[in-house]
Amino acid sequence: MASTMTAEQHKLRGNEFFKVKDLDQAIHEYSTAIVKDPKVAVYYQNRANCYLKLEKYTNVVSDCERVVELDKKSVKGYYFMGKAQLELGQPSEAYSLLKKSYELALEQRSAFTKDIVAIIAEAKKQRWIEQERRRIAQVSETYRYLSGLIEQDIQRQVDALDRDSFDYQNYLTDLRSDKEERLKELEAMSQRAGIPDDYVRPYIEHKKSTTNSNNGVISPEASPDPISAMDINQEPYKKPILVPAAPREVPDHLLDKITFELMHDPVISIKSGISYERNTLLQHFSYGRMFDPVAQVPMTERDIIPNRALKEACEDYLTKNGWAVDY
Repeated sequence: MASTMTAEQHKLRGNEFFKVKDLDQAIHEYSTAIVKDPKVAVYYQNRANCYLKLEKYTNVVSDCERVVELDKKSVKGYYFMGKAQLELGQPSEAYSLLKKSYELALEQRSAFTKDIVAIIAEAKKQRWIEQERRRIAQVSETYRYLSGLIEQDIQRQVDALDRDSFDYQNYLTDLRSDKEERLKELEAMSQRAGIPDDYVRPYIEHKKSTTNSNNGVISPEASPDPISAMDINQEPYKKPILVPAAPREVPDHLLDKITFELMHDPVISIKSGISYERNTLLQHFSYGRMFDPVAQVPMTERDIIPNRALKEACEDYLTKNGWAVDY
């Protein structure tokens, strides 16, 4: 028997089920509201939020695409879709969506801004990692080959999953985590391989000298064991310990809270204690937004002062990590 309730009434019932964390029933109510009135963005948005909590990320993306189609200024529509894309291993897409959500939140002075800030920095980090992997793949045939094998293996396992299984999303999440860990280990090995240590240097030097003495031709005998090339009786002799390469991530406190770029001229709000890049904050004010972007309290140019300690920290970090210029 068809429900006599209106779409809005079903939405309100869905909200009540959502409050008590009965997400399946909430989804049912929002779905019924959508059937009755498929042109209301908030019905899809609320259902997407339920799917997000259930980790059904493809469903989230599908619903949010409809949300932003119906309401191009939906802060939560872009935000939920960005979070889902991040979980689906699409950091570049996630970052673009979250940036859009952040810009809309600033325009609307939404209290949701703080939630967006918390996730957008992570999306930027993951996007950088993705770009780094592409860069390494371009210069390293070995990395490209091995990372391709990892991708193929994970995809084979994903294809073998039963999409109708109750645990499908959980298995999918586990496989993505496994792929991430394996790629990180491969990157660490690739970075270590590019920096000879004292353990392999004797082999490299011996190889160079042999190459020079034989007009570039290396005989089978010209490849000694690295250990035998060293004087292991000389004290102290210790086999070096290989440690994982440090991840290329800029600490959050060095990033501007508006553009999420490494700061060069940071200023601090005397009202909230939050630091921003001077230029981006002045641009924020130029749009008539006389408030702190994150804290959402009234603020003007008179309420900011240079953060010299943070500026020194940013400069020191950049000196030691030149790659961060492109972060």
